[in-house]
Amino acid sequence: MEKPQILGIALFPALVISTLIIALSCGPNPPFAPQGSTVEIVNPIDDISIPPNSIDPTDRIQAFVLDPEGFALNDVRVRFSLTGANQNSLLVDTNGDGVSDARLLQLVDPNKCKPDPCDLTPIEDWFQQGAFVDSPYTKLTDNRGVARLIILISGSAVADPASLTASLENGDPPAVDDFSVNAQSVPTPTPSPTP
Repeated sequence: MEKPQILGIALFPALVISTLIIALSCGPNPPFAPQGSTVEIVNPIDDISIPPNSIDPTDRIQAFVLDPEGFALNDVRVRFSLTGANQNSLLVDTNGDGVSDARLLQLVDPNKCKPDPCDLTPIEDWFQQGAFVDSPYTKLTDNRGVARLIILISGSAVADPASLTASLENGDPPAVDDFSVNAQSVPTPTPSPTP
C-alpha cells in the first residue's frame, strides 16, 4: 500500500467523528416562521405617563404570529427589541448619587419566575429569579401562536420617542409600536418661610 492510501484510510474515520461531534454539539435551533407569515403586537403600548409614587408600573405585551394561511404558529421565534432596554441603556439614577445605574425600560420574561409565574411573584424577586432580560430578546410562541413579555418602567425619566419591535427574522415586515414614556418625579417640597 502506498502512503497516500494509508493516510486517507487513517484520516477518514477522524473526519467522520469530528463532523459528528460538531453536528451533535449544536443544540436544537427553534424554527423561524415560514415566509409570508405575519406578526402583530396585540396590545400596543399607549403613551405612558406615570404619576409620582406609582407602584409597579408595567405593560404586558403580546405578539401574535400567523402563518400565510392565517393559522396560529406555535414554537416559532419572535425577536423583541425595545428602546432603552439593552445592556448599556442606563438612564435612571436609583440611589441619588448623580450616576445613572438602571434602565428606564426593562424587558421581563414572565416564564422565568419560579416556582410561580411573575404575575404571582413580587417584582422585587424578578431580578433574582432571572426574569430581567436584555433587548433584543428572542421568545418562542406558545401553542396559541402568542409570545408574551412584560415591560417594566422604572425611575423618573423621559423616553420620547420609544419603540417596541417584534420581528420574525425571516424577511417579513416586523410589527413596530412607537410610544413615549414620561415618568414623573416626585416634586420636592419647598420649605415654608419661617417667621
